Amino acid sequence: MSSIGSDHDRTQGTAVRVAVLSEAGVVEVIHRADPEVLPGSVIVDIDRCGIGGPDIEAWRTGRLPAPAWFGHEWVGRVSAIGPGCRDRFEGERVVGAVPPSCGSCRPCRAGLGQHCSLVLAMIVGTDPIAGDHGAFAQRIRVDARRVHRVPEGIDDDAAAVAEPAAVAAHAVTRSGQRLGDLVMVVGAGTIGMLVAELARLAGAARVVAVDIEPSRRELACELGVDAAFPPGQEVVRWVNGQGHGLGVDVVYECAGRAEAVELAIGSVRQGGTIVVVGSSDEPSTVSAADLLAREVTVRASLGYTVADVHRALSLMADDRFRISAVTDRIIGFDGLADTLAELSSDGSARRKVLFSPNY
Repeated sequence: MSSIGSDHDRTQGTAVRVAVLSEAGVVEVIHRADPEVLPGSVIVDIDRCGIGGPDIEAWRTGRLPAPAWFGHEWVGRVSAIGPGCRDRFEGERVVGAVPPSCGSCRPCRAGLGQHCSLVLAMIVGTDPIAGDHGAFAQRIRVDARRVHRVPEGIDDDAAAVAEPAAVAAHAVTRSGQRLGDLVMVVGAGTIGMLVAELARLAGAARVVAVDIEPSRRELACELGVDAAFPPGQEVVRWVNGQGHGLGVDVVYECAGRAEAVELAIGSVRQGGTIVVVGSSDEPSTVSAADLLAREVTVRASLGYTVADVHRALSLMADDRFRISAVTDRIIGFDGLADTLAELSSDGSARRKVLFSPNY
């Protein structure tokens, strides 16, 4: 369902067109006042915004941490800069991501800058400068510390995937993966596919993907994994053969399902590592005795850091990421509600759909 009004452009100084989630299953395309540039903020004219898992989940449930969270994987061009901004971004292409740690909150003062309270507030859109809508819009206002320049050679479609690419980079960085490791990726969605690519770049000898959807397994093979299977005996036989009966060295759990965690524990070798990337509220029957007996290392990978953003952008600029293979079509305001409904009901969707206010 959508509600669409007449359009205005910025030169009229009246309003911008934005899409907001008003309740579960309902997107409204409305007009809001042109965002006002504030001290320490920038205005970004949106070129692309990826439709991510949190957007689809919000569509299903109607729940968001903040209005600015609906549409958070974006690339655009800076059109205005507020007072007090150190960098002069005007006219440049940028992506939105986390800022550096603030250095003054309680975690930062305790030497835990990777868990900075300000970073968390900014990424979920609850900081004081955050707007009242996300990047399914013509333009947005964001804190200047959140924007990162896009290197030459990265097109808008690829740049819109910078945030999930940074999530994948964070997972592989945290894994401690070593040269020649046997790697399993459980969940072949966008994050899982990017993790698989990065695991290969980090030196994995072989990578196997596991997903319940045939179309996702097909895409995983197109992107270069060595094999892709549904959960079951096929993947068990492959792991036993390739892992000499020991199991895999590293499992990245990217599905966010209880059974995926259980599959990861059953597949990892003694002394191996499980990296939990997916998020789930489902209870899981994990045996502490099994983890202890095999000295399995379990690492959680939540979000990403500024360093991960720069890693992802650098790899994109060097054409090391095959981002174009994980993106699908581009839709505009008129197609957003129907696309969210489609993605919500179709778990087999292979590629990421991008939004553009110019379509």
